[in-house]
This record gives sequence, C-alpha cells and structure tokens, in this order.
Amino acid sequence: MTCDKGCGYPAYRLCTGVCSGADTGEDCCCYGRNDMADPRCSGLGDHHCRLSSLPPLPPATCQADKFRFTTQDKVREFLAKLDGVHPGSLPTNRDLDFAIFKEHLQTAQDGFAFNMLQIVNPVNFLEGITGDPASFHVYLPFSTVGDFENYIQRLTLLPKQIDEKIELMKISIQLKHTLHNVSVVGVIPQIEKLLSVNDTESPLYAPPFTTKLNESSVSEDKKESVRTRALAAVGHVKEALRRLKTFLEDEYMPNTRTTWGVGGLPNGTALYEQCLRYHTSTDMTPQQVHDLGLSEMARIQTNMQAALNRLKFNGSIQQFYEDIRHNPQFHKNTSEELLDTYKDYVKIITLKLSLLFKNIPDYPLRILPMTFDGPLGFYQSGSPDGKVPGTFYANVMNPANTTTITLMSLVLHETIPGHHLQSIYSLATRLPPYRAFIEDSNYYRMPATFPINTAHIEGWGLYAEFLGEEMGVYTDDYMLMGRYSDEIFRAVRLVVDTGLHYFGWERQRAIEFMLNNTAKSRQTAEMEINRYLTWPGQATAYKIGEIKLRDLRNKATAALGDHFDIRDFHSLILENGKMPLDLLEQLVDEWIASHPTSGGTWLSGAWWSKPLLWSTLVCWSVKELSGQFF
Repeated sequence: MTCDKGCGYPAYRLCTGVCSGADTGEDCCCYGRNDMADPRCSGLGDHHCRLSSLPPLPPATCQADKFRFTTQDKVREFLAKLDGVHPGSLPTNRDLDFAIFKEHLQTAQDGFAFNMLQIVNPVNFLEGITGDPASFHVYLPFSTVGDFENYIQRLTLLPKQIDEKIELMKISIQLKHTLHNVSVVGVIPQIEKLLSVNDTESPLYAPPFTTKLNESSVSEDKKESVRTRALAAVGHVKEALRRLKTFLEDEYMPNTRTTWGVGGLPNGTALYEQCLRYHTSTDMTPQQVHDLGLSEMARIQTNMQAALNRLKFNGSIQQFYEDIRHNPQFHKNTSEELLDTYKDYVKIITLKLSLLFKNIPDYPLRILPMTFDGPLGFYQSGSPDGKVPGTFYANVMNPANTTTITLMSLVLHETIPGHHLQSIYSLATRLPPYRAFIEDSNYYRMPATFPINTAHIEGWGLYAEFLGEEMGVYTDDYMLMGRYSDEIFRAVRLVVDTGLHYFGWERQRAIEFMLNNTAKSRQTAEMEINRYLTWPGQATAYKIGEIKLRDLRNKATAALGDHFDIRDFHSLILENGKMPLDLLEQLVDEWIASHPTSGGTWLSGAWWSKPLLWSTLVCWSVKELSGQFF
C-alpha cells in the first residue's frame, strides 16, 4: 500500500480501534527498523528481496524544510489524531500502547529538525556493509528457489544504494556538516579487504549462501544459474565499493569536520542535546550527565579498592589491571578455548536464572565467533518464530589480548539475563513490533528517526551484569574486579561523551581520561573514543538506564517490603518490552499501587499481569517498504 499521492513512499494507517492479529502480523514491519538492508525483520513479512532507497537531493533543494519524506508528514498527522483521542475512550488495557506510541512519534518529530545534520552522513566505520558484510544475509532464509532469487535481487540493488549514499555525502560536504575523519578513515581498509578477495570468496557469496544452496533441493540447473547470477551481482557490488572508496579518499575525507565533537558545528549544541534526549529518554542536561559520570566513578572506585584489600594487593587500581593484562593466568591460549569459556559461562548462569526469573520463554541461543575484529562481542535477536536463534557473536580473534576476568560480565550483558532474555520475553509476550524489537541498524540517522529506547535496552544489559553478583556467578574477587572494570567503563562514558561533544574536549584528552580510569588498553580506548565521536550521546544511555532500573527496584522493595518478589518485578520489566524511562517508572508505580500491601486493589486482569496481544491501539502498518523512513 503506497502513498496515494504517487510519491512511491509507504502509506501508514493509524488504528484507533483494535487491529486483528492477522492484520498486524502481516503488515507491521519492525517499528523504527529503517533500513531494509537489515533483514532482521524476517518473520514479520516477505521483504527479503528489498533494500531501502536513499534518494539524493539536487543541490538546489539542500534546505532542511524541503528535505522531507512522507514519514515526517505522517508523524505530524498521527500526532494530531492522537491529540484528539482521550485515553479513557480506548479499548481496555491499551493505555500503555497509546502512551509509548505517542512518545515515540513525538521523539521522532523532535528529531526531524536535525534531519539534514545526520542523514547525509550514512557511511562510517561502525555500521553498514563495509564493516559487517555477513549481516547482509545472516538473517535471510535460504531454502526455496524464491529465497535464493530474493537474495540475488538484494545483491543487484546494493550498488544503487551505495551510489545513493555517495550522493547524500556530497550534500553533507555542501552543508559543511560532515563526520570527523576518525569516523570514516577506518572504512577504507574495510573496503580494501572486501575488494582483495576473489568473488567466490566474498562474504556476500561465501557460506551460508553457498552452503545452503548446495544443500537445498533446488535442481542442479537452477543452482548453477543462481551461482552465475550471484557472482555477477557480487562483481557489480565490488565496482560500487571502488566508487565509494574513491569518493571517500578524493572528496569526503579532505572535507571532514575539524572540530572533534558535534558541538563545534553550527547548531551542534542543540543537536547533541537532542541526541541525549533521544538515547536516554530523559531531559538531563549535558552538565548533569557529566556530573553523574564523575559521581558513579567515585562510588565504583570505592568498591574496587575494597576488592583489592581483600586480595591483599598493595598497588593502585591501574597497577592491578596492568598486572592482569600481562599475567598468563588470566588469558586463554587459543580462540577455541576462549569460545568454550563463553559457552561454559552461559551454562553456569542458566542454572541460577530461576532465582531471579520465572516463566522464561523457550527460545534458542547460540554463541558464534565473530567473522571480523571489532568489539569483544555483541548480540543479535532471533526471529519471532524461533527459526533463527538469538546469537551472541564473540570476538575470539585475539585470545592473548583478552583478559578473562571480564568475560562473565560480558556474557551476562549480552546473553542471559541480558539482551537475550530481554529479547525473548518480548517475542514470547507478543508485543507490538515497535515495543518488541530491541535493535536498529542505522545509528547514523539518530536522533532524526524513531526511538529505540537505548537507555532501557542497554540499561537492562548493564543491570544484568549487576545481577551476576546476586546470582553468585562472580566466584572470586578477580572476576568481581572484571565486573567493576566494565561498570566504571560505562560511567567514564558519561564524562567523555559530554566532554567531547559539549565541553569541547580534544580527542587525546578523552583517551587519556579513559586510560587513567579504566582497564582498557590504548587501542581499545582509541576505538571507543572514535565510536563516541561518530554516535553522539549513544554511549551515555547504558549507565543512565541501569541507574533508573535499580532505583525503580529499590522503590518497589521499599513499598512492598516482604511482599516484594524479584521475579515478579523482572517479569514486569521484561514482558512489557522497551519504552521510555518515564513510562517505565509509571509502569512500576502503577504496579506498586495495585499491590494489596500498598493500599491499592490488585487487578488480576491488569495489562502488566498478562501477555499483550499483537492487536494494539496503534500499529504502524507498512505493506510496501520500497521507500525510506526519515
């Protein structure tokens, strides 16, 4: 269903009643999932042959008020309609859907004011086809002839998308609102790596594509045709990547911004403040975020010193971590040993989960080695039908440089009870897509897009690291120091992110601050600072979200006393999916008030006490996704 004005962009429906489950299941794509190059919405619709279109603007139309797409107008229209809806008139138990949906729309509208400052820089070293080409197909089904044809179609469209990104970046040069050089210089070796291999060895052609093709029931003649056309498409993609490399080297990089943070750009301070609102879903000022980071650092350092006293270590915190980095006792010899350690830790945590959680959904989890060198690890959600498992990708490429004392906290954060548990509760509860899915593959657009509630999502991951203490999986003070190392790292982020983008810090000052206050190596610190320069505000969400979760838990514990059940509290948080922090607090407050011991009336049919249906007050209905959300 495309826009009736003939523009080719998606049309949307606002359902002020209750949509049928069948309708929603067919039509609703992942809310806020803005790039069809990311097929992780598989299972929600048949879009596996499509890619997003990034239509460039001619120079004459390079004004923000003209750089508008149908979604912006629809958001404005939807908000106007929602303003006319009284929550009391809604179907039973849909007030939370209403509140979340309205706040998502408002956040998007607030961010659209910065469209021309973000969308025109779609290439960086952190995301996209150049850094993680396997993500282009890892979530696609490969079984039928149609599946393989869909993938070839995606490959065929990819050069056009790359060229469109080049055109957008030309606009950023004209607007003098480019990324810093550190955000794009790493893209060059990524492209060179993709160009250096034969087409048959390209990650766009290699397994699982070729393996699945060989194992499929597709006829041999058809298999050969698929191979031939896929290889031809890969060749065209490589040609487009060469064009991108030439453009970056000859045009874009000579024009990258000279200020480190976005605060030095025209309207940059306002942009950064909006990025903070987008990621934290709070109205905290940069100064408040900065001060919170310093306060948290002092608290965590006290815990660190207590652990060192128990270990009878007489040196400084920095000396302790330096000793750990050079002690063979705290390293694995091979990648296989490192991967096995991650798997063993998941087994250990699994045995403890029932202490803090109940009714855990039965969705698969797998642990795979990363195919590229990057962060220590990351999680990708599985599909709603369970056919694609939730996956923890572990970086096992450098076991000699990976200290084992931090592995447990990483597993807790990324798998259970962290992001994997967070994901599967949402999937099992059958939440509307805009509440259920916890990922987005387009950080470069933010804040000019729909929110993903970073503080809630990543706050839960950091809170899960804290739960490891309660489950007793940190078995000694060395592991506990690893946990504290990761926690203070998130506190330091509050200081350096605001330092770079608001207080005008130089990159080197931020690097030295991180080195002086965390266990990170110089190489890791440099990569982290480059990340913060590329994604303003994103890294602040972890600590802010975790603090809110712990505060809400403390509030519920104080109010309910002996009647407080931690498993019920966790079910409340997880079964209701991601949301802004103010609405999360409202959710907990109403749960407390409805408990018999708080003087309220316990409502057995309340919306937080049972799974929500796919049917919902509002659904973002998209049948035709050839257009682009902005």
